[in-house]
Amino acid sequence: MTTFPDLEPDRISYDLGQLNISEVGTVGGGPIRFRHSLRVNGYILRLTYTNLTQTQVDLIRDHFIVSQGTHSYFEVPSTIWGSAVVVTTDSLYRYLAPPEEEHLGVFFNVSVELRVLAGNLLLFDLYGGGATQPAATSFTSLALSGYQPFILSGGDADITSPVITHIFEGGGASR
Repeated sequence: MTTFPDLEPDRISYDLGQLNISEVGTVGGGPIRFRHSLRVNGYILRLTYTNLTQTQVDLIRDHFIVSQGTHSYFEVPSTIWGSAVVVTTDSLYRYLAPPEEEHLGVFFNVSVELRVLAGNLLLFDLYGGGATQPAATSFTSLALSGYQPFILSGGDADITSPVITHIFEGGGASR
């Protein structure tokens, strides 16, 4: 996992997102609202840099390329937030869009928008029973993004095995 360049922005702004709520209109007039979870998501962090040098701009460009554009997630150094405490320090980030650059001759102004991935990132150890274990069995995934419940079916796997590291029980569900 990479880390965003340690460049202190001239300005930060953020959108705190929203609760996972959907609305359905009714014949009677008022909407009915459904709350899907207790989490707030959709945080967006906007960073504005002014008068960066070519070397500093190259750090941001190179990081965007190494992060595979808007695909991979990464860490952000605490200097980005300054003294503001808005999200947990273990949050991860992903580019929302490519950085925007304004060329001013020798210097550059750059705007960066990042999506904040706050929440639990789970490490999965998949147990294949009697199957031959490959070299790498653990991975971190953000694939479980959306509405619950998430079901990971293990077929005839023994769920009492000590190999299980996490059981999904979203929204008060129990097994």
